[in-house]
Amino acid sequence: MTGSGLTDSPADRGFLLRHVVPLWLAFTALFALYRWPFIASLRQADPDDTLRLVQVRDLLAGQGWFDLHQYRADPAGGVVMHWSRLVDLPIAAVELMLRPLLGTALAEQAASVVVPAVTFGLILLGLAWIVRRQFGAGLIGYAAILAATSFPIATQVLPTRVDHHGWQIASVVLALVGFVSSDPRKGGTLAGIALALGMAISLELLPVAALFGAVLAFSWIRCPSAGVRYQYFIAALFSASLAAFALSRGPDVTNYCDAVSPVYLAALGTMALGTLAVAKLAGRCRIAIGSGLALSGLAAVVTILAVAPQCRAGPFAALDPLLQSLWHDNVLEGLPVWRLQAPAMAQWIVPPLVGLYAAVRLCQARMGDARRLWCDYALLIAGSFLLGAVVLRSMAFCIAMAVVPLAWLVREQVRRLEHLKGAGPKLAQAALLLAAVMPALPVYGVQLLVAPSAQAAATPESGFAAGDINRDLPLAAAALSQLPSGTILAPLDEGPLLLLHTPHSVVATGHHRGAAAMHDVMTAFLVDPPVARHIMAKHGVRYVVLYADTSEVDFYRSIRPSGFAAQLSKGQAPDWLEPVLMPRESRLQVWKLR
Repeated sequence: MTGSGLTDSPADRGFLLRHVVPLWLAFTALFALYRWPFIASLRQADPDDTLRLVQVRDLLAGQGWFDLHQYRADPAGGVVMHWSRLVDLPIAAVELMLRPLLGTALAEQAASVVVPAVTFGLILLGLAWIVRRQFGAGLIGYAAILAATSFPIATQVLPTRVDHHGWQIASVVLALVGFVSSDPRKGGTLAGIALALGMAISLELLPVAALFGAVLAFSWIRCPSAGVRYQYFIAALFSASLAAFALSRGPDVTNYCDAVSPVYLAALGTMALGTLAVAKLAGRCRIAIGSGLALSGLAAVVTILAVAPQCRAGPFAALDPLLQSLWHDNVLEGLPVWRLQAPAMAQWIVPPLVGLYAAVRLCQARMGDARRLWCDYALLIAGSFLLGAVVLRSMAFCIAMAVVPLAWLVREQVRRLEHLKGAGPKLAQAALLLAAVMPALPVYGVQLLVAPSAQAAATPESGFAAGDINRDLPLAAAALSQLPSGTILAPLDEGPLLLLHTPHSVVATGHHRGAAAMHDVMTAFLVDPPVARHIMAKHGVRYVVLYADTSEVDFYRSIRPSGFAAQLSKGQAPDWLEPVLMPRESRLQVWKLR
């Protein structure tokens, strides 16, 4: 693989910063302008962002670093979250630095803006580093514009988007920096560390790490002298995963299937030892290298199945049929890309496909090491596209990879456009460029002009759209907080907001480790009121809270038109519920049990 080593001179670093920082500031300002209503009121568009702030508040209030319980969800025992403190750390650090200047509330608001902006800055710096060394500084602006206008990337780094997805994209981009570096030792080490941190943040990145490993292993088999990068990659992936586990999980050695745990560390250690054996014994024999790597991979899989056979079916296998069909199968980020509506699907799949086409063209046009680099890069894009087609969240990683060759292709087409004669050919070429980069723009533009208020508030992280609840529920926070503390039965997506804005507990939020309580919430809203009352008694529920104008409540009504949620939303509460007056503008319905 060609490119440049990872060591830059101060002049090189200064050059990169001078090119990236103005673009970063410009796009950060545009993002802030677009999201100002959210910033001003500390609103989140997704329940995960809301619950992340709750976790950070608990940490800053004295909850232990290794204690990942959310004690106010299913309060009888709390829920051990599968999230990582590594994501909490930058939010907490910014808050602590700014509290003396701004106070607690404003510091939290500032952190919710600063942290996504920093994440986006790291993504831009990584992409700029790659395009400068592959194509020259002239492509930095193209790459920055493509990243900033890419819906799957931009939506994860907007202000108040404090959950983990932006950091995952940054991890993939930094791994790409290592992938293209001409120094195989430093490059392999950086790629391994970046993906280890990404997996520590969320195991969702495991398939991407496996893809990087597979492509690097193929490169070693194809060219026996190119094995150093893979060897350093696997060693760094294991070592950094072990260190991240020790720093973020500490004494919890439970073999979880949805987070890096001892069983996965054992599998990575097995692969690292197997790779070391192959490097020592296989020499330059391609068959020996391929067979040895295949055996080490097989040994890693066997380790997982032997130590934690419950992980065979994946992290969501324990969900019961009700949760699987009514909740998990409606969480968009975990669904195939073809479940999107046509305009959105086009926006998610066309740019990475065009980027793949550009990478293939570069593979065909280059010679020697550069040809091998772009062929391998095309394999990365193709593999990540297949991952994203099956599980939508992975498409953001594919698009981040595709930005680099796509930027090259766009610049080539712009140059061609400049030499075309006549308005007709120029317009056609410009339309083709726009269709390749933002195919859904015409449809969304018309929708925005015709019905701007009809834009959906749902994001791929949530199974249900949040409607205006993020704006309206805080209006009732003061009134709710004056009530004696108790456990609230509320729809799953309302749970994080209630935890953030009130001192109360909730039966459940939409997070799978609280599956039993989640099942009870959904069941309670679907069944008849007497059965719902029995479920509430089981959890010691003191209040029922309902915001009727959400798609989650609509979903309950559509499944069971005579169920508890349907009756409450029509104002038909049973006589054992006493209405509690809330501010009219909040549109929140609250009852307490008599």
